[in-house]
Amino acid sequence: MENLSGLRVSKRRYRLALLSTGILLVVALGSSFASRAALGLAVESCRLNSTLTGAAFPCLKVVQKPQPLASYAILREPTHKERTILTPLADVSGIEDKRLLVPDAPNYFLDAWNEWAIVMGDHANRDPWRDAALGINAASNRTQDHLHIHMGCVSSSLKLALNSHAADIGAEKFQRINTKSAWRSFWARFVSADQFENINPFQLVADDVPHARADMENVTIGIVGTSRQDGQQGLYLLAEIFGDNDSYGSAEELVDPKCRL
Repeated sequence: MENLSGLRVSKRRYRLALLSTGILLVVALGSSFASRAALGLAVESCRLNSTLTGAAFPCLKVVQKPQPLASYAILREPTHKERTILTPLADVSGIEDKRLLVPDAPNYFLDAWNEWAIVMGDHANRDPWRDAALGINAASNRTQDHLHIHMGCVSSSLKLALNSHAADIGAEKFQRINTKSAWRSFWARFVSADQFENINPFQLVADDVPHARADMENVTIGIVGTSRQDGQQGLYLLAEIFGDNDSYGSAEELVDPKCRL
């Protein structure tokens, strides 16, 4: 009888999860993703389904951690299935959220890097230290008010620009780089692979890029994997203040979701 009762409870929970997820999805899709709250609704449906059934749908993956702010989901954008994003389960509006700058803030960029293989699919042979790219848009240049990091490969134009300026990008401080790519003028700094776990890109940009901390809502951040000529693996940490020095680049111009390199 106990097994039968448990089975009935499980079925009820499963039906509740499906019903709740379905309602949230209808609301999200009904907003046609033009609503800046649509992503938050989709993520909530993933969180609810994961909590009640253990399944990630409609997300690709849900990771629940003891620190609620550190929990995240990976999903395809609801109306752009070729784009993959990592987003917190918590209600974090975007790059301007002050909780991203506290000492024990979760490192969503590191999570996105570690989950990069999910994006690859048929491109699993890609070398993240040569091809991977992650990006987050400024509040003034985004369509959704729920923090999300774009995942994919570095765009060919920006990769060319970075390679041509490799000698100018050091590990000690951010250097202003001017290019003919969509990211016309931005700050760049090299971070070695073994230091990635010890830095938080949000905090490093806020602390070391001129005027960034006071203007985080207008900051765009990118990460690009690189293998330098001396064989050292690492990443380029990029930052741009939207509108500064005629810079209007976006994460979409940095990240190629199809990896068409």
